[in-house]
Amino acid sequence: MQTPIYDVSSLLPHNGRMVLLSEIAAYDEQCLTAFAQVSTEQIMVTNNVLPSWAAMELMAQGVAAWAGVLAQDAGEKVRLGFLLGTRKLKLYFDQLPVPALLQVNVECSLQDSNGFGVFNSQLWLCNEAKQTVQLLAEAALNVYSPHEDITNT
Repeated sequence: MQTPIYDVSSLLPHNGRMVLLSEIAAYDEQCLTAFAQVSTEQIMVTNNVLPSWAAMELMAQGVAAWAGVLAQDAGEKVRLGFLLGTRKLKLYFDQLPVPALLQVNVECSLQDSNGFGVFNSQLWLCNEAKQTVQLLAEAALNVYSPHEDITNT
C-alpha cells in the first residue's frame, strides 16, 4: 500500500471511537510510523486530557496497524490480536491536554510462527509540522495473534 494511509480502521480489528490512529505515515516488514490526532471526542479523553495509561493502547494500535497493513499487502484478512503485557514501560507524562498530535513508532523485535511477537514502541508528542518534540512513553509490547479465526467461535 502507498502511504500515507488515512483509512486506518480497515487495518484494525476496531471500529468507531476505539480507532485512535488517524494516519499511517510509513511502514515496512519491520516497523511502522503512525499519527494520532487526539481530540476531545475520543473514547479515552476525559476532561480534555488524555491520561498516561492510554499510551499503551496507542502503541498497541500501532502494532495492530502494522500487522493489518502487512496482511492486506499479502491479500489476507486483518486478524484479531491481543496485548499480553509489556516490559520496560516508561511513561513520561501523567496527562496530556488535547487536542494533541502524537506519533506512534513500533518496531518488530521478535515474531514467531505461532503468532507471538515483541515490539519496541514509542509515543511522541508532535508539533503542527509533525516533528517530534517530546517522548511521552516507550515500552516493549508482548502480543499474540492466533492464526485461526476465533471471531466465529
